[in-house]
Amino acid sequence: MAVIDSDAFLQCLVQDRLVYLNAITHLQADRVLNNEPSMYCMVIMYLWTRFSLTHCNRIQKVCDTCGRSFKPKGFDHHQRACEQRARESEEDGELWASIPPVQVAVPALTVQGQAWNQDHGYDHDNDYISHYNTDIDMLSDRHPWLPFRCQLDFEVAELAHETTLTHEQMMCLIQLVQSGRTEDFTLKNYADVRNTWEAASHRLTPSQIPPEAKPLAFILYADKSELSSFGREKGYPIIARLANLPVAIRNGNGVGGGRVVGWLPLVKDDLKHKGTQQFANFKVAVWHAAFKTVLASIIPPSKHGHWANCWDDVVRLFYTLVLILSADYEERSVMSLTRGMMSNFPCQICLIPEDKLSSVMPHNYTLRTCQATNDLLIKARAERCKGQWEAILKKQSIHDVDNTFHEMNCKTTDVHRALCYDRLHIVLRSLFGDHMWPELQVLIGLLGHDFAVKVDQNFDALPRWCNINHFDAVMAITFTDGSKYKDIFKAYVLPNQLIVFAAHDILLNTDESLEVHTMKTIAAGREALQSFSELVNKYIHKSEALWPDKNWSFPKIHLAAHLFDDIEAKGATCNYNTKPNEKCHDELAAYDAWMDEDEVDKTGLDTNITSNFHIRFGSKKLKKRFCTELNAFLNALPTVLQQVNMLPSDKIIEFQFLKVNYESLVDFCQAMDYLHCSPRFHNLPQYDCVIVNTVTESIIQGVALAPDPTIPGDFLVMDTIDSDIFLRMKQMHLAAGHLD
Repeated sequence: MAVIDSDAFLQCLVQDRLVYLNAITHLQADRVLNNEPSMYCMVIMYLWTRFSLTHCNRIQKVCDTCGRSFKPKGFDHHQRACEQRARESEEDGELWASIPPVQVAVPALTVQGQAWNQDHGYDHDNDYISHYNTDIDMLSDRHPWLPFRCQLDFEVAELAHETTLTHEQMMCLIQLVQSGRTEDFTLKNYADVRNTWEAASHRLTPSQIPPEAKPLAFILYADKSELSSFGREKGYPIIARLANLPVAIRNGNGVGGGRVVGWLPLVKDDLKHKGTQQFANFKVAVWHAAFKTVLASIIPPSKHGHWANCWDDVVRLFYTLVLILSADYEERSVMSLTRGMMSNFPCQICLIPEDKLSSVMPHNYTLRTCQATNDLLIKARAERCKGQWEAILKKQSIHDVDNTFHEMNCKTTDVHRALCYDRLHIVLRSLFGDHMWPELQVLIGLLGHDFAVKVDQNFDALPRWCNINHFDAVMAITFTDGSKYKDIFKAYVLPNQLIVFAAHDILLNTDESLEVHTMKTIAAGREALQSFSELVNKYIHKSEALWPDKNWSFPKIHLAAHLFDDIEAKGATCNYNTKPNEKCHDELAAYDAWMDEDEVDKTGLDTNITSNFHIRFGSKKLKKRFCTELNAFLNALPTVLQQVNMLPSDKIIEFQFLKVNYESLVDFCQAMDYLHCSPRFHNLPQYDCVIVNTVTESIIQGVALAPDPTIPGDFLVMDTIDSDIFLRMKQMHLAAGHLD
């Protein structure tokens, strides 16, 4: 049996691990040959333990912060985490030290017959609080948040603890709570937070594309009501406009205006399948399949961009998107996959129930999104039972069809956000033309024939004005185009003043039709919308006796709830009005003739041409005895204190036409009024009026005055003629203290 000195072996073990392993092998061989396992096993275990302790102590690292030992493999990660905790603990200690002690009157307490206070409440031998007096319980009941300075401090700290906020999140929360002392906090519940976030997420921002890229935004229009024939087939056009261009160029007919980019087929009704949900899905699927061919060229650039060499020889990266979809209600439903006005949720923008449509405001319903629609389709198609499949889709009134707009980049194109408020179809043709105007005609007819005649006479007495249709009679008009409805809409409250809410709707109509908006005009528009909603509800209640079967819960009256959201997201309504596109239908009908004509606007004089004059006279007229008549007129004025005597030798020229340049309050650009003073202008007398600055004795601009039918000799300013006079009169009323 071999004998080994254990100390020498241990020394070798520490110096060289290889020696240790050889020695272990040697001992194990001796243990087997000499059959003395117990003694040698004990020696081996002892030596192994000694080696492990010596080896581990040699290679472990000690953390300077907490003093603990760690293997090298995980030491760096622990050290960083430990230093972070130490810093946070130090900052928490500084914060706690900055809190002054709570000054609370505490009565003297007795413990085993001896008096003590908060500084002497411990038994130091056992290190615990002994024998509380009942006064401490009373104090805790009154101020349970101690040692926090107030209940709000405790609740904020408790919220941070329960939600495990990080140090940075906690500091942000404290700053928000402190700012609440000077700012109004308007969110009331979870629904407010959710809806506000959804509204914010639907706003298109430049951050949704790379910073070096440029957005190339398109406005697409389609209207099935205007059909064209191709032999035995029928279709209707898709018109595209470039949203990057100024509105004056974009809405024109020349270079930069609208272009036909495709035609959509009209699916013929099949009597065998008409009225079934499957056939409705089929028609929608055909529409989207056809529209996909139109979008095919802009779908890839919407996701990956496209480099293009521009006119200025600069290569730019463009990302395409569909910013605006301009269409009537039926086409909007097809675009968004919604099931139309007879469904449970007929709005293409939000999930308002069908029976709540008449209440325009307040509006707090969940907004639709393309992502939510896709998720709903996936959920429905996962069901094996067709009945459950259909029940899921009915919850949001969605067709079982893939939406071609979902092929675009969902971060920049959402069909529900691209759909916009259309003034022509929603207000002029539907709300006014189909509902308000027919009922007004009935109400006037109930008053008798004389009242109907009086209304026609009042309309005939209205002044003629540039770009406004003049009506000799209106009571017999039962159907007309949108432009004539617009002009009736502007004037009909003045002659009769029968329906109160009509005046507020004119106010709303003028606010929403402004070409330029500010925060003040949007706020005023929202207030007018709220008033309009309240007055419509009153009118519905009072008119139930005359029209018991009248249903005011139709989608187009509700769409006004989304009007000012559209204005904030996509600008003024002139950006997405369907009227410029509907003008193209006549041109398409005479396409060959239109191609041969020069691309010149032949509708009239261009009033946007800048000139350096303020007033210019025209239509010179020589008149005999003019000086004599002028003397008599001037001397009859009460403001003329000195006798005026114009001599026949004085040269005075009479003009019957006046052009006035002025700065518009809408867009602060130069505008022009054409004013006439003639007994025979187009075979009719026309005497226009002006607003005069009495301080500088100068003409500001022209104004249309309508005779007041209730007070002979008085006139009313027609502030609905255009947006500028509307804002100017409102400004004058505010200055005079007539408005709050």
